[in-house]
Amino acid sequence: MIAKEIKFEDIKKGDHSSFEVTITESDVQKFAELSGDYNPLHIDEAYAKETEFGGQVVHGMFLGSLVSRFVGMELPGKKALLMKEMLEFKKPARIGDRVAVEGTVVYKSESLRLIELLMEISTEKELLVSGSVYVRVLS
Repeated sequence: MIAKEIKFEDIKKGDHSSFEVTITESDVQKFAELSGDYNPLHIDEAYAKETEFGGQVVHGMFLGSLVSRFVGMELPGKKALLMKEMLEFKKPARIGDRVAVEGTVVYKSESLRLIELLMEISTEKELLVSGSVYVRVLS
């Protein structure tokens, strides 16, 4: 994968980008290993089946990491420095879900070289995560 390199000067309010990914059992396991979060709700199907969720759910911060991927690879890409991420987790993601990660520029500060992106992560059927991120675009 090669990060896009969108120049600050070329970014406009309303600019939009997205990508899709299918979440695998391996993704969840690797995230547990990297984060140290082995909560059985995420990695033990037998345990998770007995909860109100009726099965395993993907770590919320795995979805948050997809936002980081979006910023660092898509918009603005190579020159991005993620400053703040505020997400609301509305519904859980499941292993096997194909999720769309979308971001739209809603604010741009010339003096700070800062953009705000409205972020959404959804399946074909429902919105899972919404929020915003502030990104400094390096020169």
